[in-house]
Amino acid sequence: MQRDIGTLARHPLGAAEFSSLYLLQHGSGSGGAAGGGANGPWWSYSCHGGSSGASPGELELQAAGAAAAARDDERRARRQASNRESARRARARRRGQLDVLSSRVAELRAANARLAVELNRVAAARARAAREGARLREEARALRERLDTAEAQHAAAAREKETGDEEAGTPTETN
Repeated sequence: MQRDIGTLARHPLGAAEFSSLYLLQHGSGSGGAAGGGANGPWWSYSCHGGSSGASPGELELQAAGAAAAARDDERRARRQASNRESARRARARRRGQLDVLSSRVAELRAANARLAVELNRVAAARARAAREGARLREEARALRERLDTAEAQHAAAAREKETGDEEAGTPTETN
């Protein structure tokens, strides 16, 4: 019996049409033993037999099976064409996205190069400013030393002048 079911599944009419054929040959359930009937066992039917001994019902089923196969082939062909078109659109979309991303990469690389040049320019300017600041601090320290020295000399001269004036300007007492 399982071998018969496997035969049904592989039959060119398919399981649904084949079961309909069985019911046509054997009636709608009446007819005695399962698998047999007035026309013989169901497995003795051949859909490839052509017109030799085929009943009108069998010919109709063969024609219906052929029409169903043609519809299935047409559906399959439409589906394949639709899938090819969908794949073509998907490839075009991916190609467009890749082009956009490639141009974005080029823009970002150019911006990165510009920023690297700007960074080098700013770093060089900072280094020059740091050297100038160090030179100015050293110059300011040297000028403070000179100023402190000059102020010290001026203060010493002023003290000397004061002490000299006091000595010269004080009257001496005479008896």
